[in-house]
Formats: sequence, C-alpha cells, structure tokens
Amino acid sequence: MQRVVLIATFIILSLSSYAQRKIVVVDLETHIPVEGVTVKVDSFPSVTTNRYGVAYIEEHFDSISFRHMKYLSDKITVEEMRDTMYLVPKNLLLPDVVVTGINPELKNAMKKNHERMLSQPTFKGLTFDFANLIDRRARRDRKHYKKAKKILKEWDAK
Repeated sequence: MQRVVLIATFIILSLSSYAQRKIVVVDLETHIPVEGVTVKVDSFPSVTTNRYGVAYIEEHFDSISFRHMKYLSDKITVEEMRDTMYLVPKNLLLPDVVVTGINPELKNAMKKNHERMLSQPTFKGLTFDFANLIDRRARRDRKHYKKAKKILKEWDAK
C-alpha cells in the first residue's frame, strides 16, 4: 500500500514539474492570432507562437514579456496574465507629403507627342470598321488622347 502511494506521489510530482500553460496571442484591433511572437518567461528559454497564435509556457513564473516587430512590446506579471493576450499594433504612419512643381522634361515630351499625333494624317470621311466597334484598347487610347489634349491646352493657357 505504501508503495502505491509512493509511486502515485512520485508521478504527480514529476507531472507537476512539467506543467505548462497554453496562451493565445491575438491582435487587439482585429482579434486575429499573431504568428511569430517571442514569448519570454523569466529565466526560461523563449518560445514563439505558431500560426494559430498559440504558445506553451511554464505554469509558474513571475513575469512574462511579448515581442513582435509589428506590435508594441509588453511585459506583465503573473497577476495580469490571462489565457488570451492582446497585442497593440505599432501604427507606422508617415506624415503627409506634398509635391509641387512641373517636370519640364515631361512637359516637353508630352508636347512632342502631341505634335507628332497632330502631324499624322487623318481621314475624316465616312468609314465603317467592324473591328473598331469591338476594340476596347483603341477606344481607351482615344479617350486617353482626348484627355491628354485637354491637359496640354490647359498648360498652354497658363
């Protein structure tokens, strides 16, 4: 009887020494699991979350830290720890950029292209071409040509 109790106690103690806790790390805004978060528990080796945001950590610890390059790093104590951890994304917003000025090379190139297109002979008579009815590219090109012509007239007026 004592032998059974001793073996049971040994098994329970050995299992408790390997006790692990499952945590899930998700994005605070989208609630989508975050893959690749480095989770560091005290002096234990760090672990990384899988594609489901799951990591297994030691059951008993004092503090835990979370690191990911797209999220703010976080270090919490065991009292603040929950099964699901929410990471705050880093908002990398660039300031507004205002570009002013006219590129003279582009303006000259557009004028040359306009002059070349005007110098090409055009036939103004009555024609019918079935292929032109179904040619989307030609219609698009004609529309772009009219738009470029309008822009050039506006530039000439300035």
